[in-house]
Formats: sequence, C-alpha cells, structure tokens
Amino acid sequence: MFSLPPTPEDPVFALNRLFNADPSPTKISCGIGAYRDNSGNPTVLSCVKKAKDLIGSSTQNEYLPISGDAEFLSLSRELCFGSDPSSNVSSIQSLSGTGGLYLSLKLLSQIGCKKVYASNPTWGNHKSLSLNAGLEYSTYTYLDLTNLSSPSIDITNFLSDLSSMPLNSAVILQACGHNPTGVDPTSEQWDMIVEKCRERKLYVIMDNAYQGFASGSPESDSLSIRKFLSSGLDFLVCCSYAKNFGLYGQRVGAVHVVSADSKNVVDAMKQIARATYSNPPKHGSDIVKTVLGSEELKKDWVREVGEMSERIREMRSKIREKLEETTGGSWKHVTDQIGMFSYTGLSKEQVMKCREESVYMLESGRVSVAGVNEGNLERICDVIGRAVGE
Repeated sequence: MFSLPPTPEDPVFALNRLFNADPSPTKISCGIGAYRDNSGNPTVLSCVKKAKDLIGSSTQNEYLPISGDAEFLSLSRELCFGSDPSSNVSSIQSLSGTGGLYLSLKLLSQIGCKKVYASNPTWGNHKSLSLNAGLEYSTYTYLDLTNLSSPSIDITNFLSDLSSMPLNSAVILQACGHNPTGVDPTSEQWDMIVEKCRERKLYVIMDNAYQGFASGSPESDSLSIRKFLSSGLDFLVCCSYAKNFGLYGQRVGAVHVVSADSKNVVDAMKQIARATYSNPPKHGSDIVKTVLGSEELKKDWVREVGEMSERIREMRSKIREKLEETTGGSWKHVTDQIGMFSYTGLSKEQVMKCREESVYMLESGRVSVAGVNEGNLERICDVIGRAVGE
C-alpha cells in the first residue's frame, strides 16, 4: 500500500481552488496568469481562428518526430532570433515553456552541472523543475525591495551574485516581462549580465514566456536573447506560445540550443523526451506555424498581441490612478512595471485581508494585471486600499 506524506499544493492552483470554493458573487481572481478581455472573458485571437479554419480537417494525426515539427521550429527560431540561424542553432519542440525548461534542466544535470540559480523572486515552478531535474537550487539578487514606489534591478548585487556562482553552474534568466515583478533589466544591464555569464562560464537558460506580450513588440521583447546570440556564448532559449498566442491548453513550446555542438545537445534532449512523453502534441504547433508562416496572419498576430499588451498598460494606468486616489500614496511602480504581472508590494497580511473580501492574489502580492478590467478594477482597488490603510 502507498504511504506518502501530504504533498504541498502549488500556490497558484491552490489560490484558484480557494477562489472557486468562495460562494461570494463579487469574488475576483487576480492570480493565474491568463489573459482576459475587458469583459473578463478568455480570448481566442482572430489569427488563431483563421489558422484553425485553414487547417480544418486536413491535418493528419500521425506522430510528430520526437524533435517536433521542423517547419514550426524554423519559424520559432526566426521569431526568436530575427532570422533562422540554423548553422549553430538546433531545436526541439517542447510541452510549452515548462516542458522546455525541464528538458534543459534535466540535460544539464546529466552532463555534470550541479547547481542552478534563478532570480529572487521568480516564477514558483522554476524551483520545482530544477529539483525534479536533479539539480541543487538557489537564487540570485534581482529586485531592489527597499523602495517599491520606484522599482529597479539591484544590478550591483545581481552582478556580484553572478560573480560568486561556481564555474559551470546554470542560471535561469527571464527574457522579458519578468514574473512576478514586471521589472526587466535595461539594455546596458543586459550587456553586463552577458559578460558575467561569460566570465563564470555559466550555462544560461533564457525563459522566453512572453515575447510580444510584454511590450507589444516581438522585436523589442527579444532584445536580451539577441544580445546573447551576438555574444558568441552557448545558451538555451525555452519558448512558450501559451500567452502570446492564447494557446494555454495546447502546450506549444520550443527549446533552441545555441552552440557549435547544438545538434548533439538536441539529440540528448530527444532521449529525455522519449523517456518522458515520447512525442510532442501536433495541433498547437500546426496553429503557430500556420500563423507565422503566413505574411497576412503574422501581421494580424503582431497587431493582436500589441492590442493585448496595450490593454494591460491601460489597466496599469487606471489601477495607479485609482489606488493613489484611494490611499493618498504613490503607486508609480505599477506603471513602471511591464507585462502580465504587477508586484504590488502588499505584505502577506495585507493579501489575506484582501482575500477576506474575496479578492484573491498570491501571498507575495503579485497581481495578474491581465485579469483586471473596467468591471472589476474599482472593487479591486477599493479592497487593496482598505487592506493598506488598516
């Protein structure tokens, strides 16, 4: 008989369970990072609808190769790097960004890497993925938490932590739209980060979950990746198409390996994939390659992802305006941040007071701005205002 201790529940899905169990007719979830329109409804992009119509019933249901759909991977490289630099880049399709991270971390553990570092704070699943891949997990300094009214990267301690990492350790860097803080390094700071990674011979994993969705420009959001590409360093990019295509349930992703030895790295990842899930799913990658492979549909996608990003920026402005009116304090950090999430600066105690009024957010105070709309904004800000004011 099985006899296991209780397993801690994932914080994001635990929050969703609490929200679903709340009978309040005015309950609001600010937790799970999924885009909602201004009416609070899930969004299916028009370019995705058109792609599905084009695919129709003609698609075959045969297995994809273990490495995935070659055309999808080529178009993914082009989106990521600005072209398809296939001479020193090899790729494997993954189960969204999460699956890509697991393949990357498991590969590193198999070739002798012992320890991986992620930012403090970071996406909660980075730690679980690292430990399950057999790596020791630690963190590096990221955000200066001394003044949340003016958030910034603590670049001095960030670089110092990179300098103190053992040679050949792994480091996870978020390419854009940092989760949960919404604060990204500047172009100059990325240059310094690249050089420290070179100095310490670090295995770099770029977590690219929000390209296009963060700033509204796929080109701008690839800045950090292209800096690493031009540096000549070996690195990995784990791409997700959940947020920027709205394909949350399709699990579409890719890992791009930049190295003179990239083919051998991908071949090793294929062995991990074969022993884990064997072959990637097909429908989601069919949708993405149909959109990216069509000049017209790609233009539609760039426009739509820009519109989603712009709506989030508008909500940030309105949240700031309402909270400053309600509390009398500065909430400038809300508009200084970028992407889907806002690191509000609320304490755990204040978060719990919000939950008592059926407004749900993570204990860290992270809010998914993508879930805020004209209909719930005022109530969210009123509840936060009371929690802060008590």
